[in-house]
Amino acid sequence: MAMKLIQGGKVTVMVANVERAVRFYTQALGLTLGSRQGDRYAEVAAPGLTLALLESELPAAPRGPVPVHCSIGFQVERLEGAMLVLHERGVRFAPDVAEGERERIAYFTDDDGTPLFLTEEKASAPPSPVNPA
Repeated sequence: MAMKLIQGGKVTVMVANVERAVRFYTQALGLTLGSRQGDRYAEVAAPGLTLALLESELPAAPRGPVPVHCSIGFQVERLEGAMLVLHERGVRFAPDVAEGERERIAYFTDDDGTPLFLTEEKASAPPSPVNPA
């Protein structure tokens, strides 16, 4: 039997101020505050995802025309309902919801400019009728 090499993981987000980031991720997004290590590190969690918030002097996410190499997505059941709740908590979304073949996506950022998005799976389309040849 092969050993399972990866046992788990987390995403580390570099932030300018960990207290401000904790407020955003717990109060605006409703994630659960996990462990704290000193005043420059905290973990927040959603089902199946842990984010480590690390205070750093480095810029968090590139702004402007510089390409972004990652973003963090949160799956929701009803996109418009989730957007309304987060908008009431001060989250600003991009003007348009992206429509993919299998999902709908609403983009936003945290206070440090980290790219985030909500995603809602589209209902499965019924199978196409088969035309016998």
